[in-house]
Amino acid sequence: MLPAGRRIVSALTRPRLQGIATPALAQSPAALRRLLSALAVLEQRDGKLNVGSLSAITAALKLGGPIHALVAGSSIKGVAEEAAKVEGVEKIIAIENGAYDKVSFLFLSDPTP
Repeated sequence: MLPAGRRIVSALTRPRLQGIATPALAQSPAALRRLLSALAVLEQRDGKLNVGSLSAITAALKLGGPIHALVAGSSIKGVAEEAAKVEGVEKIIAIENGAYDKVSFLFLSDPTP
């Protein structure tokens, strides 16, 4: 346990999240890093990466945490390799299955119709 004087300095120098006053986050950079992690769902069609979906990675870069990218469909080896070259992506999750070829991923911030 840190002396009271060091706790104050430590709390002032560490980043804080608005609305979250969790001592565990303030004391653990690893917990903060996990909280800022992002999963970018990358779209592909016929084995070609939709470059418009890279905006998800651009947004995730602003968080500063680790970025994982998800690519799903058939014949995605080339897409996964291309996505692995994108700056900031730490890990690629590739699901090789034709069942995902016609699936559109839609994420809404407001679940009400």
